[in-house]
Amino acid sequence: MNQHHQLKQKHYLSLNWLRVVILVLLFSLVACKSGKQASENLETPGETRDETNLKLQNATLEQSNAEGELLWKIQVDEAKYSPDRKKANLTAVKGNILQDGEVVLRVKSDYGVINRDGAEIFLRDNVVAVDPRNKAVLRSQEVEWQPDASLLTVRKNVRGSHPQLEVSAEEGKYNTREQKLELTGKIEATAEEKQLQLKTEHLIWEVPKQTIIGDRLLTMIKFQDKTIIDRLVANRARVLLDKKHVIVQENIEYKSLKPPLQVATNEIIWHYQTRQVYANKPVQLIQYEQNVTVTGNQAHVNLAENMAYLTGGVKGISQTNDSKLYSNNLTWNILAQTIEAYGNVIYEQNQNPKLNLTGEKAVGTLVDNNIVVTNSNQQERVVTEIFPE
Repeated sequence: MNQHHQLKQKHYLSLNWLRVVILVLLFSLVACKSGKQASENLETPGETRDETNLKLQNATLEQSNAEGELLWKIQVDEAKYSPDRKKANLTAVKGNILQDGEVVLRVKSDYGVINRDGAEIFLRDNVVAVDPRNKAVLRSQEVEWQPDASLLTVRKNVRGSHPQLEVSAEEGKYNTREQKLELTGKIEATAEEKQLQLKTEHLIWEVPKQTIIGDRLLTMIKFQDKTIIDRLVANRARVLLDKKHVIVQENIEYKSLKPPLQVATNEIIWHYQTRQVYANKPVQLIQYEQNVTVTGNQAHVNLAENMAYLTGGVKGISQTNDSKLYSNNLTWNILAQTIEAYGNVIYEQNQNPKLNLTGEKAVGTLVDNNIVVTNSNQQERVVTEIFPE
């Protein structure tokens, strides 16, 4: 009886153990299958995962807006996501930024960060951004892209280049819709194969319009080879790169070294390549080496040929011998110091002998009182007044 009970008990225990083993095996099979499905759903080639972060190797990332339009698409060597998947740290970034289905920037950098579910992208170290529409290239150590604002903020050692212009600054903001770059802080721009230089603290570069705008105190320098030949200081300037001229306004001081001439007025158009200056407002020209000043309501100065043409209320003064000439129009050879005056000419000489001449035309040189006044009509006589001591 006892022996039979013991055999029965052993058989019962064996059945129970077998059931446990079968249950364990079934659970293991289900767990393996579930794990395999989870792995298939969450992992891709080159992807690793720990308890907190998701890492992607040699991955392509992209972001679309609510309408399904692609905003950006980039390739990275590695992307490491935060636990909430709203931030990712990137290495070796290269890709495109799009607007309305068109690539507006091609970017690359050593490192990057995706923030706010792709609403912001930060790139740093050896950043290059190229606008393929206009061939403008931006380089810096740090940029921030905001798709909603169509704005690329460029910081740290900013440099921009284009077939027409090279520029550097402390910071810049590039609006990709307007293709406009706004620069601030220690700006230096060069054009005409570095023969034209501009320095200021604030500048706007409208790339498609081939225009740069300075709205603060600025200095422009024109070189001939490595020699400075023209220097301009003003409060405002608009440089039309395609037309190779500058519209300059407010408190202008322009100085030519060859020939020696200063121009003072409130607005000029300066053709920097051909060295032509046009003033349609009252202007003062000073030949500073021989102390001769000529003023007029309008002027065209051809510095390449050393000539100046003035009209309207013209007045010439030689400080050396205290003589004055008034006329309606004046042609002035700046180097030779010869003048031709036309219309209502008055010449005043205040050295011995003191005299006053009036007529229709005058030729000569102011600097040494060698002036001849005549009338175009031979029937009219030149009026001469001599004032004895």
